Amino acid sequence: MFGVILATVSAICLFIYKEITFIPTYFYKDERKKILVARKNLRDISSSFLKILGINVEVIYKNKEEFEKIDRKKGIVLVANHQSNFDIPVILTGINFDLGFVAKKEMEKWPFFYRWMKRGKYIFLDRSNPREGIKNIRKAVEIVKEGYPTVIFPEGERSLTGKIGNFKKGSFKLATDTNGIIIPITICGAINIQKRGSVAVKRNQKVKLIIEKPIDISILSEEEKKNLNVDIKNIIMKNFEE
Repeated sequence: MFGVILATVSAICLFIYKEITFIPTYFYKDERKKILVARKNLRDISSSFLKILGINVEVIYKNKEEFEKIDRKKGIVLVANHQSNFDIPVILTGINFDLGFVAKKEMEKWPFFYRWMKRGKYIFLDRSNPREGIKNIRKAVEIVKEGYPTVIFPEGERSLTGKIGNFKKGSFKLATDTNGIIIPITICGAINIQKRGSVAVKRNQKVKLIIEKPIDISILSEEEKKNLNVDIKNIIMKNFEE
């Protein structure tokens, strides 16, 4: 219970502080600059939030040099397994990108996070309505092509046990339609902070992020693109089990 109270109070304080510092952006004429500031602010909030809770994020790169050479203005899609509500702050803390996410539509009801996610051009996916879901993915493709790196969780929902579920093929339209760079990410341990269906928040946990080598989708064959959901899942599972 103390973890929940600490998380709530900390979040409120952090969001109020960042809300004040965001005021000057209302005078920006450059919309892109405003979006990047919003994304950076949410990354700062996430990092501070996890520090307060004693969450340690260890980042392991399979090829850090290649990762750091990526042109961030290219269409970059990061694909991760989904363990917890804390996956988003964990990824934002561990990866030094000003990232956006394809998040579940239900997060529009999160009073603090939603405000910043909307400012940062996040996409809220309606999983209950296939037609709207397709529109959401198309919109996400446009955002990625504009040079805003975006994360998607192709399982579609958090794991109940921590085991990795099926990767929905439709989720990979974001990557294949962008025809840019895809980066597989493996999350290990976030489920220990907060499990699906529970409000309890456990402090002082360790989470590991394994960043796989970037994959250039533009050089893949049509057959490889068709099997992308299976191949990426296998990469993430291999790193999860190591």
